[in-house]
Amino acid sequence: MKIAESEGKVVIFSIERKEDSSFIGIININIQKNYHRGELAYWIGKPYWGKGYGTEATKAIIEYGFEKLDLNKIFATSFTNNPGSWRIMEKCGLKHEGILRQHVKRLGEYIDLTYYGLLKDEYLNTNK
Repeated sequence: MKIAESEGKVVIFSIERKEDSSFIGIININIQKNYHRGELAYWIGKPYWGKGYGTEATKAIIEYGFEKLDLNKIFATSFTNNPGSWRIMEKCGLKHEGILRQHVKRLGEYIDLTYYGLLKDEYLNTNK
């Protein structure tokens, strides 16, 4: 990842608890410069699910993506059977754009992905 970071293809942040700075996850944006868009991805350790850490980190990286990286669109996907993940996207203002049917194979099974996106204009209109 160091090469991708140095070439501006990805930004990665650790997610830490404010109380004790313990590591609880990661969040990143894979940048597609020629399209001015970035794909958001995150992982939160299971003991920290449902406590708002993912939502807080996602809001912060969306702000970073639009205001520091000057992206036009931020998008993300999630397994359709992972409502915790796509609910974070909805809480952070991403709009459901569709389902990518049998888009990935996991543990020998084809899985649908739900696709969400947020445009810079939408972000600016809701964060003035």
